[in-house]
Amino acid sequence: MKPLFVNLLKRSSWPWLAVFTAVLVAIAGLSFSYEVYRARNSVTQYFSIWEEDIAQSLLVKKDNSLLQKILGQLRDVDSAVATVQVNPTEATKNLCVFNNEVPITLFSLPAGRVNVCYSSADLAWKSFTSPIFMLGLFLGLLFLFFGSRRELLNKLKAQELQAELSLNKEISTMSRQVAHDIRGPLMALTTLSKLSHEMSEDKKELLGLAVSRINGIAEDLLSKGKERLKDRNSDVAEASTEFAVTASLAAQSDLISISEKILKEYRFSHANIEFVWHQHVKASQVMVSLPEVKVQRILANILNNSIEAAPEKEAQISLSLLERDDCWLLQIMDNGCGIPEDVLPKLMSEGMSFGKENGNGLGLFDARKALQAIGGDLQLRSRVAVGTQVLLIFPKNAQSVKRSS
Repeated sequence: MKPLFVNLLKRSSWPWLAVFTAVLVAIAGLSFSYEVYRARNSVTQYFSIWEEDIAQSLLVKKDNSLLQKILGQLRDVDSAVATVQVNPTEATKNLCVFNNEVPITLFSLPAGRVNVCYSSADLAWKSFTSPIFMLGLFLGLLFLFFGSRRELLNKLKAQELQAELSLNKEISTMSRQVAHDIRGPLMALTTLSKLSHEMSEDKKELLGLAVSRINGIAEDLLSKGKERLKDRNSDVAEASTEFAVTASLAAQSDLISISEKILKEYRFSHANIEFVWHQHVKASQVMVSLPEVKVQRILANILNNSIEAAPEKEAQISLSLLERDDCWLLQIMDNGCGIPEDVLPKLMSEGMSFGKENGNGLGLFDARKALQAIGGDLQLRSRVAVGTQVLLIFPKNAQSVKRSS
C-alpha cells in the first residue's frame, strides 16, 4: 500500500495536493480551537466548584502557597495549563497568548479574578493527537489517494487511447499502401486478360472475376484507410463513423450473382472438391444490404474454412439459398472433420481460431458483425467427423426481390 500511495503522490498534479493541504489546515485549526475551548471550559468548571474556598485562602488568609496547589490541580484537569495569576495586570496578561480570566466571589460579592495561562505548544500537541484531527487526516488521505488514483487512471486511459490512435494511423497508412501496391499487378492482370487470345472464354471469365475481386478488395482497403484517417483528424469522429456505416448499409448487392461467381472461381481453383449450388427461390435477383466486396469476403472466408477441413477424397461443399417470410437464408455445408462442441461457441469471438496454424480468428467474427449490423445473423452448427453447417441470415427489404420473368 505504501509504495502505491507514494507513487500516486509523485504522479499527482498540484490541485489535489493543494486541496489536501487546505483541508488539513482547516481541520487542524478546528481541532486547535476545540482544544482551547475544552481547556477553558474545564478550568471554569473547576473554579465554579471551589470558588469560595479559593477566595478565602487567597484574599482572607493571604495563603499564596495555595496557588501552587491550584496549579497542580488545574494541570490534572487539563495538561495545557501553564501558569495561574491572581489579579494580574494588563501587561502580565498580554504575555500569555491563550488565557482564561475567571472572576471569583466571596459571599456572593466580587472578590477578584484569577488568570489562567495555557501553553500553546501543549494545545497544539493535543490538537494534533486529538480524534478530530486523526479522523480528518485519515479522510484527507483517502481523498488524496482516490483523487490521485482517478487522475492516474485517466492518464493511463489517455495514453491507451493515444496508442490506439497511433495504431489506427499505422493500420490506415498500411491499408492505403497495400491498396496502392495492388494496383500495379492488378493493371498487369487486366491487360493480360484482354490480350490473351489463346485463353478460353471460361478462363478469361475466371481471370476477370479474380481481377474484379482483387480490385474490390483494394477499393475497400483504400476507403477504410480514408475513413479511419478522417475519423482520427475530425472532432466529429463518431458522427462520421455513423455516416460511413449508414452509407455502407445503403449499398445493395445481388446475393445470387455473387454466390454463382465465387462458386465458379472456386470450382476452377479447387477441382478436387465438388461444389454444389441449390437455389430454392423463384427470384432472379436477391438484393441484400451489404456491398458486394463484403459479401464476397464473407463467402470466401467460410468457403476457405470448409476447404481446409475437407477430406482428401469425396470432399463436397454445398450452398443453398432459401427464402423465409422476413429473410433470406444462405446455407453452406461441408463434409469435413467438424468442430468439437466445446470449441464451437468460442469461434464467434474475435481472435479465436480452430485447426489453423496461421489463423487470425477474424473471419467468422467479422462476418457475424457485418450481418448483425444490417439486422441479420450468422449461426454455426457442427459435428465431429460429420461436417459443419454455416447459416447466413440476410434480412429482406423493399428492394430485395426481383422476380423471374
